Amino acid sequence: MTWRHYVQLLESCIQSKSLTLGKQIHQAIIKDNTHFNNFTVLENLTHLYAKCDQILYARRVFDKISNPRVILWNIMIRAYAWNGPFEEAIDLYHLMLFSGIKPTKYTYPFVLKACSSLQAVEDGMDVHDHVKLHRLESDVYICTALVDFYAKCGNLVEARRVFDAMMDKDVVAWNAMIAGSSLHGLYDDTLRVVIQMQKAKISPNSSTLVAILPAVAQANALSKGKAIHSYCVRRGFDGDVVIETGLLDMYGKCRCQLYGQRIFNTMGFKNEVTWSAMIGACLSWGDPKGALELFHHMFLTGTVNASPVTFGSILRACAELTDLGKGRQIHCHVIKLGCFLDLMLGNTLISMYAKCGSVSDAIGFFDEMICKDTVSYSAVISGCVQNGNAEEALDIFHQMQLSGVEPDSATMVGILPACSHLAALQHGRCSHSYLIVHGLATEVSCCNALIDMYAKCGRIDVAREVFNRMAKRDIITWNALIADIALLDLLASLLVALVLTTLEIACLRFEQAQSCGSSLISKDHGSIRVA
Repeated sequence: MTWRHYVQLLESCIQSKSLTLGKQIHQAIIKDNTHFNNFTVLENLTHLYAKCDQILYARRVFDKISNPRVILWNIMIRAYAWNGPFEEAIDLYHLMLFSGIKPTKYTYPFVLKACSSLQAVEDGMDVHDHVKLHRLESDVYICTALVDFYAKCGNLVEARRVFDAMMDKDVVAWNAMIAGSSLHGLYDDTLRVVIQMQKAKISPNSSTLVAILPAVAQANALSKGKAIHSYCVRRGFDGDVVIETGLLDMYGKCRCQLYGQRIFNTMGFKNEVTWSAMIGACLSWGDPKGALELFHHMFLTGTVNASPVTFGSILRACAELTDLGKGRQIHCHVIKLGCFLDLMLGNTLISMYAKCGSVSDAIGFFDEMICKDTVSYSAVISGCVQNGNAEEALDIFHQMQLSGVEPDSATMVGILPACSHLAALQHGRCSHSYLIVHGLATEVSCCNALIDMYAKCGRIDVAREVFNRMAKRDIITWNALIADIALLDLLASLLVALVLTTLEIACLRFEQAQSCGSSLISKDHGSIRVA
């Protein structure tokens, strides 16, 4: 066979995504040993593996090509941007520039997607500079990718600036702006963009509706969620598994069990995300037992594989039920299935063990974790305090400071009760100083913990000072101060009562002693008289 025959066969495999046949052709090319280094053959092999998401095979073949064309660089960057590792997409882009290859307008959206996935702000801004340099700011696809990048990285001002500068906005561009606002819980901004979209005569598609629902759920805007549901039914989107899953998640977070259960029961196809959304909804409805039953049904039927998100929800259900045995079983399932223990799932395991009263398991798993973040430390510190291990909590807090991980308000709210339990006023004062330096001393939860700590350490005057300086107070603030004052008043009353009781006993004993003395004297006198 000539190299052209191999190329024709590979092109057919690329179009049909026939990976198995493509591998057989690759083996035949290796055995032939005539066309293995042919430039066009290697290009098509790279394209085939990249399109079939076989990124490692694609990279091996790509690295054998001495001077890849720009289209092949784009294919590889796209494959990494969609499948990961996302860092490789950015590294390959830099290698492309270093090799003297000029990117095309198709290169930038792929690199920006990788940057948004990694929250790589500086890399994304560098790409934006390259776009400006090559005067491609008018390209709708590049601008849409820039809007998506800035929005996902939290820079909604820049996202809006790029969006407003676009001359032509298609539905994808509008969806990127809507999704960015929704992602950060900006309900009013999200609705404002939707209204502007309708005024621009752009009809929402299924992706638009999926993008709106998280903001609706976070704002607990049930009536608006029902209106979107009605729109989905009218437009025939209600059979779309992605939209139905989004609606289910929204009803779960809005605690509308009737509608959420109805959607789940009537769905024809349920994927992994659907099951996870329903399990999460059960937790929102206060039904952890229902969440466990759903998980067992999903597990027994074997219809879908549980994801780290699903396992995280089930572990929270075990924590709410304080069912340590079930929690350990789920942990075993995670290990047996080889489920990737990401940071979020690891933190949930720590929290589950702590809430179920097994601090030793929580600390043991915490110590085994390679990567730890603020949430990891906060979870294990809170667990130690809740289970009466205040000294252990302070030790872990010191480890946290030495490791360079910055405590947040949740960490400080967790550590201050440890100071209360140990009456460790000096540690409490240091924590208070940290809150002031890092601008956390005005947060209500932190102030509540400070009031409780100072009062229990005997400094009710400082507790009242913290209370008086608070701009906002909640019911916990008042309860903390009242309870601590009441406790101190009770202790004072008990002390007074104890002193009075002691005096009464002393007086009684003195009277008894005096009485006994008088009796003895009279007996002595009597005996003398008898004599």
